[in-house]
Formats: sequence, C-alpha cells, structure tokens
Amino acid sequence: MHRYAIAWLCLVGALIVSCGKKAEPVPIQGWQRYTDPIRNFSIEYPANWTHRAVAGEQFYAISIAGAEQRFVEYGEGPSAAKLEMRVIKTSAPLEQFIKEDKVFADDAYRQEKTTLAGVTATKLSYKFEAPDGMFEGFKVYAAKDSFITTVEFAAFGSTFDYYKPAVERILGSVVLPQVQAAPPRVDTLPKGPEPPSSNFVRTRGNGYSLEIPDNFRVKGIKAQGAVGGSEYLGSRLDCTIRVDILDASAQTNLDKIASDNRATFGGGTPQKVKLGGVDAMLFTYSPQKGIERRVYLAVKDKKLYRIFLTWNKQEEATYKPAFERAIASFKFE
Repeated sequence: MHRYAIAWLCLVGALIVSCGKKAEPVPIQGWQRYTDPIRNFSIEYPANWTHRAVAGEQFYAISIAGAEQRFVEYGEGPSAAKLEMRVIKTSAPLEQFIKEDKVFADDAYRQEKTTLAGVTATKLSYKFEAPDGMFEGFKVYAAKDSFITTVEFAAFGSTFDYYKPAVERILGSVVLPQVQAAPPRVDTLPKGPEPPSSNFVRTRGNGYSLEIPDNFRVKGIKAQGAVGGSEYLGSRLDCTIRVDILDASAQTNLDKIASDNRATFGGGTPQKVKLGGVDAMLFTYSPQKGIERRVYLAVKDKKLYRIFLTWNKQEEATYKPAFERAIASFKFE
C-alpha cells in the first residue's frame, strides 16, 4: 500500500484564523443508540447529529450535515465533529492493519494502549493546526474473534475539549460485533478481496467529483507538494484511484507541465485527451512489474489535477472497466 506523508496543513489559514470568529461546538441534545442489524455491534451517539450506517460494516455521525468532505481533505470548511465506528472481518494482524489504515505521517500520531468494551486496544491520537484552529481526534482499534473494530472521534475549530465528556460516554457505550450474528451461508461469500461493485455513487473532492463503486472507501491524502488529495480504494490495495491537487498558479501551460514530468511518468509520449471537458494529458506506463498505471494531468482554475488509475495486471479484467467508468464520470465543480 502506498503511504504518503502529510505536512501540517493550511499554515496561512492558521495565521488568518486568529483574526476571525472563534469556532463554536455544536451542543449535544440527547443521546440515541445504534445497534447493527447484522453484526449486533452497538454505540451511542448525539441524538441531534446527522447519521448514516452501512449494515454489518459502519456507523457514521456528524455534528454539521454536509461537512463530511472536510474529514477527507482536512482543508477549510465548517467546524464540525464526527464519530465513526467500523467493523472489518479480517485475518490481518492488528499492528499491520493499523499501519495500513494510517492517513497521516507516523510522527503525527501519539500511540497508547487502552481498552474498548473490555478488550485490549490501541489508541492513536492526532492533532494539528487547521484554518479554523486546532483539529484534534483519535482512533481506537480493537481485535476480537475475526473482527477488527475501530472507533474514531475528531473535531475541527479547537472544539475537541468541549466533547471530552461525550467521548467518555461514547467509548463506554461500545458493544463489539458478535460472531453468532454473522450472515448465514458464509460459504457463499466471495473468496479473497471483494471486486468493485457494479453500483456507483458520486463523491466530491476539492473542486471536482467522480463516481466510484459503492464498496470503495475514500481516504484523504496529501502527496509531497500537493495542496490536497484523495485516494479511492476497495479491498485490493494495489488497485486504486488517486487524485492529487497542486498549485499551478506559477505554470498553467499543460504542454510544459507534461514535458517537465515526463520522466516521472514512465518517459513515454503523453496522449492528448479530455478530462471533465477540459484538455488533459495521459501517460500510460508500468511503475513496477505486474502493475499498470494511467496518469491524467489537467489544469483548471490555476490548479493542477493529477489522477492516477493503478491496477494489478492480473486483475485488469475486473478493475480496468470500473476505473474507466470512474474517469469518464469525472467533473470539475
């Protein structure tokens, strides 16, 4: 799995925020409990927060409706807080799972041992300056039976301390998934990694949107030199879609950009194509044995968009059509 170091974000915005209005947390108005109908995992959440769930897999609640993308890009936006509980059926060792699940650089985390629902767990805490103040949060990982359960809470706008009493209640309310509640006919489930779903959903990033399989997850990333980005991936970590966004105010000539980056993208001659209705350059190459990659470069509103489609050649028949559908759906917004 690729790992990308993430720098402290939005330093200019952090300087500006001192002159702006202080962010206010959303008061909690009562409590409700979510109990999953398939795995029977359970958690309490603020009753006035917007929430959604994927049965058997995930529960997500957010204090400000529509602020979900901020927890992907980590840039500007509402000073929201979020709660997320995920349940993953896996045989991966907990340490390996945590390593692959990290979004930020290793030195952004503080790791400690804790417990979750009576099970020994690992807690990763993190915080850094954002445009509206301190962004702070944590993620707790617990392994029991054949599941890894994660519980994450995070808040923008230096509001994390306000939620500390609520966090204690939330963590104390957790019920881990139950083995006996697993779906019947386990032998009918596909073996190995799950292929891309044929059902697609539209997801939005910084200045763009695209459709992805509904069993893909979105992971916020920030490659070196980028101002933001997202990675879209399913259960195979060598078959991904990645979007990097870079400042192109100093150089908007696409031919020049493609020429300067030619060696980075295999050294071949790029193909002139369209992406989201604008001119783009397409490089196709193999970054390593058994891996195929397409890289699209496009300039929009003085930003350079780099879109990487990467797949294992052995899985080409499965992933290539899905990725081509995703790139065809790409729009600038």
